[in-house]
Amino acid sequence: MKQDELDNLIVALKPAAVAELAEDAYARRADVAQVRARAGASAVNPRVVPARRPVRRLALAGGVAAVAAAAALAVAMPSDGPGADPGPGAGHDGTLDTRTFLLASAKTAAEQSATRGACWYKRTRMWQDIMPFKPGPGVPTPARKSMGRPQNFQVRTASSVEDWACAQSGTRMRFGTNGPLDIKVTFPTKKDEAAWKAAGSPPLDVNAGTTVSKPRMVTYAKGSHLVNPVIGSHEIEWKTIAKLPATDGALESYLRRLWQQDRRGGAHGYTAPADFGEYVFVSAWDLFMAPTTPGTRAALYRILARTPSVRVTGQVVDRLGRPGVAVTAQGTSVRLVVDRRSAQLLDFEDRSSALPGKPAGGEYLAFESQGWVNKLGAAPAR
Repeated sequence: MKQDELDNLIVALKPAAVAELAEDAYARRADVAQVRARAGASAVNPRVVPARRPVRRLALAGGVAAVAAAAALAVAMPSDGPGADPGPGAGHDGTLDTRTFLLASAKTAAEQSATRGACWYKRTRMWQDIMPFKPGPGVPTPARKSMGRPQNFQVRTASSVEDWACAQSGTRMRFGTNGPLDIKVTFPTKKDEAAWKAAGSPPLDVNAGTTVSKPRMVTYAKGSHLVNPVIGSHEIEWKTIAKLPATDGALESYLRRLWQQDRRGGAHGYTAPADFGEYVFVSAWDLFMAPTTPGTRAALYRILARTPSVRVTGQVVDRLGRPGVAVTAQGTSVRLVVDRRSAQLLDFEDRSSALPGKPAGGEYLAFESQGWVNKLGAAPAR
């Protein structure tokens, strides 16, 4: 299979919530239609973004046999159980102070092991709220012949995907993705379900395919841009992630340099928001989910701790039933959920509403597991 075909089939797992790099900085990846949509008014281009992408869609006619799981070097991300004490960052009355919590998370991150393995693994669950079609300016009602009848029901889909990124000798890399896994469909009302059935029970988009897709393992040797973390319009090459600054002063200087470049006009016409804190916050999830060093993760938490626009909004329970702490930033629609004891990122949520004429609303990602494993196809103990 040609590389451009793989690019069309395998796209990076990045939600629709981090500014309009979808059309701009990601123009070279046409399928990544909303990798970096709507982070806040200061970063949004008023154009209607192209079709919301089903993240990491796999449309292969045939798949590669799944690699047998092997002994893992990491474990699933821990979290507290119900009834646990408030944990680090909490005051005497159990309330959470933003600076205290983020500094406590920095301390926890700094104390974590710096051990590295052969392959970086992550398993991500994604929910998509698919809304009834509503025409808007410049968005005509689809013609039945070419696009089918306009959708008149609401539904939520969920599925999981496993990803591997394996460094090999020199500059070579090997990547893998497996999904969709554990597909679930829920309708808010019986009326919505009846409308879906009346429409012929069409397949619904999920992360890595549709509701009728079977799990498929795909491996490929080129295309690190599909997994590289992104800061503004800047891609961080996979093999340089471990070399990112590991002190808050050095990391802030590095991030401010990227921000200033993007303020003047980044790649493909992207312009960064005026608030540095907003710029860092909407890229933070990408860095937290990459195999950054403990020093880099700790430094990032310390930068967020002294950013006025970043604030803790309280303790929450995510869609997987895990307790965590919600963190937001002024001017964005993004909410992160952080585990109180491990400082691991549990969730990324785009809480914005649908664009005019678009059939889907925000997206929700739960990071089920991440860590180093000994080979492609292996998974951490859960």
